[in-house]
Amino acid sequence: MRILVIGSGGREHALVWKISRSPECRGVFVWPGNAASLRLATPLDLPADASFEKIADVALSLKIDMVVVGPEGPLSAGIADLLTKKGLKVFGPNQAAAKLESSKSFAKKMMQVASIPTSLFEVAKNRDECLESAMRILLRDGGVVLKADGLASGKGVFVCQSEADVLKGIDRLYGESLRAASSEVVVEEMLFGREVSYFCFVGSGHVTRIGFAVDHKRLLPGDKGPNTGGMGCYTPVPWLAGDAGDQVDTLIVHPLLEAMARRGLTYTGCLYVGIMWSDKGPAVIEFNVRLGDPEAQVLVVSDSTDWLPLMAATVGISLKKITQVAPPKAVMGFVIASSGYPYGEAPDVDAVIPWSVVDQKLEGTDIFCGSVAPSFEGVKTNSGRVFLVAGSGFTFKSARARAISGIDSILKIWPQAQWRPDIGKTALQYEEAVLSSVSRMPIVLGSSSPRRRELLGNLGLNFIVIKPETEEVPFPGENPTAYVARNAREKGEWICKSIKNSHPHGAIVISADTIVVVEQKLLEKPLNPTEAKDMLSLLSGKSHTVYTSVRIASISETGAQKVKQFTTATIVHIKPLSSSEMDGYINTGEPFDKAGGYAAQGLGSFMVQEIQGSFSNVVGLPLAELADSLQKDFDIPLWRDRKDF
Repeated sequence: MRILVIGSGGREHALVWKISRSPECRGVFVWPGNAASLRLATPLDLPADASFEKIADVALSLKIDMVVVGPEGPLSAGIADLLTKKGLKVFGPNQAAAKLESSKSFAKKMMQVASIPTSLFEVAKNRDECLESAMRILLRDGGVVLKADGLASGKGVFVCQSEADVLKGIDRLYGESLRAASSEVVVEEMLFGREVSYFCFVGSGHVTRIGFAVDHKRLLPGDKGPNTGGMGCYTPVPWLAGDAGDQVDTLIVHPLLEAMARRGLTYTGCLYVGIMWSDKGPAVIEFNVRLGDPEAQVLVVSDSTDWLPLMAATVGISLKKITQVAPPKAVMGFVIASSGYPYGEAPDVDAVIPWSVVDQKLEGTDIFCGSVAPSFEGVKTNSGRVFLVAGSGFTFKSARARAISGIDSILKIWPQAQWRPDIGKTALQYEEAVLSSVSRMPIVLGSSSPRRRELLGNLGLNFIVIKPETEEVPFPGENPTAYVARNAREKGEWICKSIKNSHPHGAIVISADTIVVVEQKLLEKPLNPTEAKDMLSLLSGKSHTVYTSVRIASISETGAQKVKQFTTATIVHIKPLSSSEMDGYINTGEPFDKAGGYAAQGLGSFMVQEIQGSFSNVVGLPLAELADSLQKDFDIPLWRDRKDF
């Protein structure tokens, strides 16, 4: 696919970075872009103030398959409507649906219609109405929130807990910089709890969950100072319940889309739900109609999934999918802003940050550029939010350490910049508490497969390996899924019995079995070159299914068991193989301990054309499902045995 990304900020730099890594991407273009995103994408030959019509004409001439609109401004101005009318596919809502962000009062009314949990509110038409409503709610509740109805770049919200706060907020709302956005002001009661943002891709009947992130809006440490567009964030969110995404989809996303449909409104693109989470569950603070900035920058790093097929599906384009199934990385992102932010003042000092600093070579450190200008040596800092430094790792502790190394490299050149060192403090505290209190129950992997050992090790868990001594012979007429499930069960039962005396205080036992099925024929491990070539001949040019059944059992001191078992299926398509290719591969020796006679993760990868489903399942252990079950069913957090990496 040929993709055009609209926008010039850090979010668009992150989107270009993510999309360009997709195997389905055949070219990335950007308009207007910035000095960093233009190093990864081809610019449109248009000025920064080009009309939507000009953009459409150039996009059509370049045979763009999909336009991804990053910022809210063009969406609210109707860019999706015009581009769609011209025949282009657009990842981003039309102008009518974009009112969810461009009009706070419209969004609140949609929440009312859809019975979505949110705060009570009033709409003020002028300064006097705003003051009267705000003071009444303040005196009643001890707090009130004022929101500019229109777009305000994240600076139009004022949380007030005193009369002085109300007066200051009203002065800002009706001042010169926010006057246009404040033709109406939403005055609402305060919500209490923990703030979190939820993201999903929507369109063509699809709702695909991307994840949660926590943004830190206040300028100063300790959540003090004015609201900003965001000073940093982290993902995933460890303090949320395991079913948090299901709750948001059920209580918020689906009711919203249904209510919009009843009004003749459709939605395509990213839906951002700002949430206050309390003991009562989620309540909506606001909707945005695009990925957040800085949330986009941490989500693209955390999520190893290829986003391009997910985005394409929302506009009705079906792409081949090779899903990289891996738990999300812990990511912390720190915004580096100019000294005059967020008041629009010019920075005290401009600096040039060399490309050697921007293009971090340190593992787990990525820098995304926002408000920058080109320079021969690198990028020149502007006013506003200039960089986001993202650190990633198996733990938030390691993620923070990696981010700090990137921040230090910038501050050595630009010490006048401002940033919040306390980003993600809650995640760090939660992580420390969980790691210190979790049960130390040992884990046993019942498998002789070195590939399963490696995959399980990727979850940061210490474990011992015991080879089960069971037969793997199908019963007459036994279907493949029953056979693979029985093998996993018998392996697990054998291990549980064998460790009864050596682990009297209990253990977690993981057992698994993998089979390959093509044309209703079961393929296990070939015993000789003839069997290997027969198998490869049968697979050549066809799709087959790889089944892995996983059984997890906890043994307590009393001998009681808690058991969870699931079977995962992945479809694999093999390219047509020549006889010489098969002979050459067989001569490497790789096929002989592999179900189906090939290794998708090894030398055999040359024959794999497409994978639909879990890649790690093909290797021998579906990590996403296993990780979910260990955490949700057995209270075993990932990476519990690793304090840092």
